[in-house]
Amino acid sequence: MAKFKKYFFINVSMILFLLSLAACGNQNTESNNSTSDSSEGSSEGKPKVAVVIRALNAEYYKLMEAGAKQAFEDLGVEGEVLAPTNDTDFIGQNNMLEDLLSEGVDALVVMPTQSEAAIPVLQKYKEKNIPVLLVDSDVDWEGKTTFIGTDNVTAGEEAGKLLASMLSTGAEVAIIEGVSGTPTSEQRVSGAEKGLNDAGMKIVASQAADSSRDKAVSVMENILTANPDVKGVFAINDEMALGALRAINSKNLDIPVIGLDGITEAVESIQQSGMEATVAQKPYDMTYTGVESALKAINGETVEKRVDSGFDVITKENSEEQMKKLKEYLEK
Repeated sequence: MAKFKKYFFINVSMILFLLSLAACGNQNTESNNSTSDSSEGSSEGKPKVAVVIRALNAEYYKLMEAGAKQAFEDLGVEGEVLAPTNDTDFIGQNNMLEDLLSEGVDALVVMPTQSEAAIPVLQKYKEKNIPVLLVDSDVDWEGKTTFIGTDNVTAGEEAGKLLASMLSTGAEVAIIEGVSGTPTSEQRVSGAEKGLNDAGMKIVASQAADSSRDKAVSVMENILTANPDVKGVFAINDEMALGALRAINSKNLDIPVIGLDGITEAVESIQQSGMEATVAQKPYDMTYTGVESALKAINGETVEKRVDSGFDVITKENSEEQMKKLKEYLEK
């Protein structure tokens, strides 16, 4: 019995020893995994830039995402693209901005959902000496490092002139606005009004459709009912232009429609003799330049206070070239 107890205690001791070795091995494994994860998630000395846009539920925003990601890769930046689920959720976007501020970034590139609502949180970045670069949508705020985007007044005026060139002097025209009160919509409408008025057109309707294709259908139907002699339509974005076209086609009318943005569906419509034209913005270039300028700001280099990203007028003649460019960007 004594002999049995001796072996029993020896075996127990060995088991405890082996278990302690295993525990040490597991601890080392967990420590190595943690180090690996930390290494993979670290900047490795790279500047950290966050790009926050309005949403990712439309092609326009996906082009912005693609431009930012390409810039991250080309310029050696640790970056991420964030957005709320829809492009009216300014509260969700502001919460993202607050979270990023807590996490820590070296620069912020942002497309504000609602200009005035964004200023208080953007001011916090300024107070921490974090450069804030605005893309696509400007904010009347002195703390911004720069604004990179389309000159919306000029783009709208160009669209108005183009529409007028297709009509006779004195023709009745309609404008479909975006979300009421937003600077982008107001600027494009203002530009279009100038282009149309200078050319002698008569603007008989200017109604908001909240940048929605479906809402633009009903708005266009109402405009046609109230103004059956409308001869041309400008919508401040392509989504609404396509909605307006649907309403026009349902009544078997031949009314030229011009949009603004240059998305794939609009270009396809132009190729198929639907929409007449679109004034194409350059969302890919906006965010690429945004990240590029953010890097300059981080390094203490001079950044221009305003950068015009430009636009292209797309008609059937050059639509194929635009389509190739869009596919190239979206396939990256």
